[in-house]
Amino acid sequence: PHIVRRSEGTYPASRPETSISTGLLICQQPESPALFIMSDLEAKQLENARAFLKHINALDGRSLSDLLAPNFQHQNFPATIVHGGDGTRTKEEFMDLFQRFWVQIFDKVTFGEPLDIIHGSNKVTFHVKSDGLTKTGKEYHNEYMMTFHFEGEKIIKVNEFVDSKYSAAFFAALAPKPAS
Repeated sequence: PHIVRRSEGTYPASRPETSISTGLLICQQPESPALFIMSDLEAKQLENARAFLKHINALDGRSLSDLLAPNFQHQNFPATIVHGGDGTRTKEEFMDLFQRFWVQIFDKVTFGEPLDIIHGSNKVTFHVKSDGLTKTGKEYHNEYMMTFHFEGEKIIKVNEFVDSKYSAAFFAALAPKPAS
């Protein structure tokens, strides 16, 4: 199972059980008798971080937008991947990019299950890989570290680190070639 790390300890992210008496999510690590408790809010934040990827996979902008707070910000890293500016986008700019970039370029994108999850106070970080296919038939395979920041259940910020070497080469190959 995937392991979620917290400063207080570790617990598996998959197949947790909810205690009916307390309403808290209880996870037990198979190799350890220790129990770690996740509040309802923490469980919902983890669920919403997973839903963010699910909605991108489905190219479902409406559901994706519903997860985001009105003051949402998205930032790409490393800085070398950003062309001009600091790469910070508002919710509207992010959703516009989603519609122009993901929906128009890709036939399909699939973010896999996170390879690693770090869950802290109002933050969830995923190490995740994606596969996709552009509308022109070019395969896409990338790797990310995404940190989701929360205010309550809403995502207020995503810091997205991408494989910059792969991304630069991939998107350069997609760019229209100048006429000779």
